[in-house]
Amino acid sequence: MPIYAICPICSKTIEIARLPKLTCPECGSQFGYAELQRKHLLVDEVAERTALNAAKDYFMNGDFSEALEHFKHVLESNQNSYAAKYYIMMCEMYLNEGKGDPYKVMPDVVDMIRQSLLTLSHANVTIEDKLAFITAMLSETKIIITRRLLDRDELFEKDIDEYRKLSISDLTVLLNLFTLDRELIMSFAPEVAKALSELVDCAIKVCYKAVQTVMHGNKLLTPNDADYKKLSALVNELCFFGHSLDPNFDSSPYSPDFTQNYGLNEKLLNKFEDFDRKNQANAKKHIIGDIKAYEALQAECAKMLKFTYLNCYRSMCSRQVARHAQLFFDGFELIYRLLLPNVVQVEGKHIEVRTNKYSDIEERCDMLTRFLVDAYELDENIIGAGLHAYYEKLYDIVSAYYVPEIEKMGKSKARNNLYYQQLLYDCACSCVPALRKYVDFSLDVDKVRAKLVKICRNATEEFLLHAGITIDEIEQSNFFRPMLHISNALVEEENA
Repeated sequence: MPIYAICPICSKTIEIARLPKLTCPECGSQFGYAELQRKHLLVDEVAERTALNAAKDYFMNGDFSEALEHFKHVLESNQNSYAAKYYIMMCEMYLNEGKGDPYKVMPDVVDMIRQSLLTLSHANVTIEDKLAFITAMLSETKIIITRRLLDRDELFEKDIDEYRKLSISDLTVLLNLFTLDRELIMSFAPEVAKALSELVDCAIKVCYKAVQTVMHGNKLLTPNDADYKKLSALVNELCFFGHSLDPNFDSSPYSPDFTQNYGLNEKLLNKFEDFDRKNQANAKKHIIGDIKAYEALQAECAKMLKFTYLNCYRSMCSRQVARHAQLFFDGFELIYRLLLPNVVQVEGKHIEVRTNKYSDIEERCDMLTRFLVDAYELDENIIGAGLHAYYEKLYDIVSAYYVPEIEKMGKSKARNNLYYQQLLYDCACSCVPALRKYVDFSLDVDKVRAKLVKICRNATEEFLLHAGITIDEIEQSNFFRPMLHISNALVEEENA
């Protein structure tokens, strides 16, 4: 019967004879039989087998405390017992489940796999036995890992910041599993590659969930820049590992869950439709009857636009997939609502046009440009028609309410008063979305857009030359300074 021992230098299991002087066939180091006895490096196969059978029985019956003690006896009989090494750490994990630091669980699981593989690499076993053990180990640990990563819905709803923090921590540790030596983990074997691919799949899904923006009460909860960068980097590395395991790996099907965003958008758009039905008598003149109710809807609209925009550009799925398409189309409806001036009838028949702040217009024009460019491939006809319809509405409002008033004021002696300056400023700002500097997108020549540019130019030139305010005063004015930006944009428009 052969005698097995563990080399005190390279830690490999080797076959030996009862000789005073021995040489390791693996590393060539020399040592004595007495040294092996003194350091407990001799393998007692009978004691190992007896203790292992008993330990497995206790483990299968859920008595992890008793199983732990017997697995320790196995390791005393054979320090290269990879099964004992694995199950000792597994028993400790089950015994400590739900206790202590939640951030320690994933490091313990990955360390358990790594140490078991290192012990396995030292053991004197066949390739078939190695593959069988690795496959079984990954089948068990895969359940633990996926359950840990996926069973956090309550935390996601309760404290999404903690959900992101814990997920990033776990996934960062999990990467160490994928960077293990291919020979050590035998990832070239189909059954091992399949198990690892399933873990990659689970990890990517968690990244996509963690990175999405959600609405909690009245708050938009979006990942900070640091978390977003970490999650993006994690996805890139996970996709790389996915490709290394399977050349046909495809990341395009992955997508965040936009259900909440869809539902809230639909609810808001239905409110707008209901408002439009009630306001139908004023529709031809673009007058808003109940301005307080409409402004409340617009405030909600601004929040939902930000929500939609963040999910379009701070989530990680392809912007050309169908699930993103709906967000884009919702986004267009929201943004066009916000970019139109509000026409209000006050004090009987007096009409007042309320234009958005320049900073809001500029920000929303930037959003609109990105939406238009990225949604173009989805349906260019709908995109083009929607933009043209918006310009038509904007032109109707500007030409009906701003242009006549500007012409009337321009002929009066009071043309240099603050009301006239404000009128020209509001008119120019309202037309800003027609300038390519702000909305850098077009399918064909749009004559209505060109008319808006002309109105914008006339209002801006009148403001700069004849409204009684100097360039220095404009530069010093926190309110009117944007007129200089609009003027520069008009110069670029002419040179385009």
